[in-house]
Amino acid sequence: MSMMRVTGGVFRGRRIKSLPGQSTRPTSDMVRESLFNILGEKIADSSFLDIFAGTGSVGIEALSRGAERAAFIEKNGFACKIIRENLDLLGIADKCVVIKADFSKGLRMLENNGEAYDVIFIDPPYDRGYASDCLEAVTCSKLLKPGSVIVVQHSVSEDLKAPPGIICYKEKRYGITKLSFFTGVSRDVHSNIPREF
Repeated sequence: MSMMRVTGGVFRGRRIKSLPGQSTRPTSDMVRESLFNILGEKIADSSFLDIFAGTGSVGIEALSRGAERAAFIEKNGFACKIIRENLDLLGIADKCVVIKADFSKGLRMLENNGEAYDVIFIDPPYDRGYASDCLEAVTCSKLLKPGSVIVVQHSVSEDLKAPPGIICYKEKRYGITKLSFFTGVSRDVHSNIPREF
């Protein structure tokens, strides 16, 4: 069993379980730290959805940095077990829901429960088409609030096009990895873009 560290917030430096090199590809400390530095104040008191959650490091980081609640969608049963163990370890399981399902079924389950999220993070396996498919599914869902931000972690070789209704307002590259930030379109497009930008 491998371990990784929370990079910021109330659990900064705490070790959580991970599974590098196996069926999940954990988001690196550098990328996670950059992600949350970019999101900034958007995380405080937010609802956070972590899709293709792996062992939950990104959603846990969000909770550490002030998110009010988090949901995790992950189809790998052992990874879900590790997510639950990490949440129990940190004493935050009561703020979370862990859904063992593929992304499309998981999204439908959350919709049926009337859920909506301020920040949605999508981190699928690279170069398999999941990034575009999941981004479109999220955009078409009822899970977005006015001003919600969607972040997709994907391979630099994957060309993500924003589905109708959202725009890409920021991209950051880290080696073979890219973070693409999307938000909803309104009459005044810039009204939905976080103030930091």
